[in-house]
Amino acid sequence: MPTLSVVVPFYNVAPYFPALLESLAAQELKDIEVVLVDDGSTDSSLRIAASWVARDERFLLVTQPHGGLSAARNAGFEKATGTYLAFADSDDVVPSTAYRALVESLDESGSDFASGDVRRLNSAGTHRHPRYADVFSRARRRTHITRDHDLILDRMIWNKVFRRSFWDGHRFAFSLAQYEDAPVTVRAHIEARSVDVVGQVVYHWRIREAGERSITQRLYEPDNIAARMRMMVVTGDIVREHAPELLVAYERDMCLGDLRIMMLALLENSDDAMATALKLGHGFLTQVDDQLVEHLPEPHRHRLTLFLSGKTQELREVLRAEGH
Repeated sequence: MPTLSVVVPFYNVAPYFPALLESLAAQELKDIEVVLVDDGSTDSSLRIAASWVARDERFLLVTQPHGGLSAARNAGFEKATGTYLAFADSDDVVPSTAYRALVESLDESGSDFASGDVRRLNSAGTHRHPRYADVFSRARRRTHITRDHDLILDRMIWNKVFRRSFWDGHRFAFSLAQYEDAPVTVRAHIEARSVDVVGQVVYHWRIREAGERSITQRLYEPDNIAARMRMMVVTGDIVREHAPELLVAYERDMCLGDLRIMMLALLENSDDAMATALKLGHGFLTQVDDQLVEHLPEPHRHRLTLFLSGKTQELREVLRAEGH
């Protein structure tokens, strides 16, 4: 039984895939198992994966028809045998010290999972993501999201190592077709007895500069915005049911983040094209406490008020006047 299993779903990522696989092979934690899940690739990604399986006995390959990231991740962790479990996306890079630091923290603390800082990555190098600067600014052991509300921002799956017994005990699985991380990670934060935040960068999240753009680089496409709003609603339902004391922190973050992006998408799309996203966003916002919206900084408060009133054309005019 390896110490750690790393599940890597992949689909048509040949330009970036080798860098990720090399970073996994170079981990300071040597006792790992890398479960590569081909989600029906049509480029050379499968050949790249097979070459690594042939050269490194720690790598194994699972193939399946194209079914999306959630199905591929689920298939991967079903095959994983490690004491600990991690996920990496096929176009990113994992620093060599990452998994050793996360596993050592869990060994010492007994927490259910550990999380670490993130950097964005492109051809010029790495840079801090301002959204996560405060969340990961200090290390802490055996914390919990109900005491440390900033962790509501820590909704990514790939900067974490989970205790496998915790993962299986709560029967975590991915379900959404896109933006699938948040419902799983937020529920994991809530269900955990305790969580560690390590004081170092454990993941390099790539900005694709060639080939097919990632979902986070297609921000304003109507289907993408609808998927983002669906994630927001599903995750909100989890918070509302399992940890209502986190609702204010979660809803505030959505108002300043995902709902802001949805409103900006109005500048590139018609109401008809965004009908699904607008319905989901409006339904979510109607459940947000009026006082929360009232205490948001401008211009967010005014934009959300217009959106809630259904004044999308006026909202577009305000956004253009603000220089968007």
